[in-house]
Amino acid sequence: MRHNNRNILFIPSGYPLIYHYLDKNIEEALYSTGQKYIRFHPKEPIERLQTILSSNNSPVFAFTLLGDHLSDPVYDLLKHSSIKLAVWLTEDPYYMDRTLQKIQKYDYAFTIDLGAYRTYLSVGFSHVYHLPLGTDISIFTKQEVEPIYQSDLLLVGYPYPNRIRLIEFLLENGTLPITVIGKQWHNQLSKKFRNHDQLNLYDQWIEPEKVAKFYNGAKIVLNPHRPAKFLSNENKRGIMNETINNRTLDIAACGAFQLIEDLAGLRSYFSEDEMISYQGPEDCLEKISFYMDKKDLRQHIADSAQKRVCHEHTFRHRVETIVDIIKLP
Repeated sequence: MRHNNRNILFIPSGYPLIYHYLDKNIEEALYSTGQKYIRFHPKEPIERLQTILSSNNSPVFAFTLLGDHLSDPVYDLLKHSSIKLAVWLTEDPYYMDRTLQKIQKYDYAFTIDLGAYRTYLSVGFSHVYHLPLGTDISIFTKQEVEPIYQSDLLLVGYPYPNRIRLIEFLLENGTLPITVIGKQWHNQLSKKFRNHDQLNLYDQWIEPEKVAKFYNGAKIVLNPHRPAKFLSNENKRGIMNETINNRTLDIAACGAFQLIEDLAGLRSYFSEDEMISYQGPEDCLEKISFYMDKKDLRQHIADSAQKRVCHEHTFRHRVETIVDIIKLP
């Protein structure tokens, strides 16, 4: 992609943990695609933004993740300066009650979910685009790992009810050891499963670099999605998630084999030769039994998914799409 002589104002999400990494992914993709950008953190003094906007190389547009920490004074200053504002809504559709209220503030909105995209269009917002998250192939890549990272079955993520049901079903009905990584799992599991002999539990958030090692060390990675209907969601319309999560791409980028919960939009991204889905715990257990002793087949499927991710679904690809849509001069 050609270099651009006009600046982009990048406003990070302002959130820690995984969003620190997502913000970093965006910045690295901006750099790698030759885009000049200026970073302005939402907690910085507004006087610095005033200085940026009054310079000879003032930004063409401002881009932020989520926009939750974009203050009214910052928003007003950007609008007063005629700066186009774009947001990437990376939690859709789980907080749609909130995003439907704020989306009108933006000139461009990118949503990770197809169901959310259709909803925004239905309420009259025309400058909205469907753009799933990408992956960082500098972190999520194939690698040899130590025995501590190796497992038969692996699940990484928050203990949503469907994930709890799946793990408890597999512990109750299966024979394979399961490694589970994520905060609050110990408290959310039924008491009889918390210290199960087959369960290897890391009840903590683990940084992506280590998660990538666990993916590489797993024979099968389980990938049940976050449910659209969950108590802490803000989604009164009950909009169903239709698009793969970024974990799907992270796992695939590692060349790891995954069993993914069937999702309406899955086959828009991966064919049945590239990714195997399951419908419910019973089907998942059957497919675990089928694929566990078929190492070559698992690797062939995983390699096919990895190839597609590297060619189509990195953060660099996503930033190129954003810049192309906004058509920077």
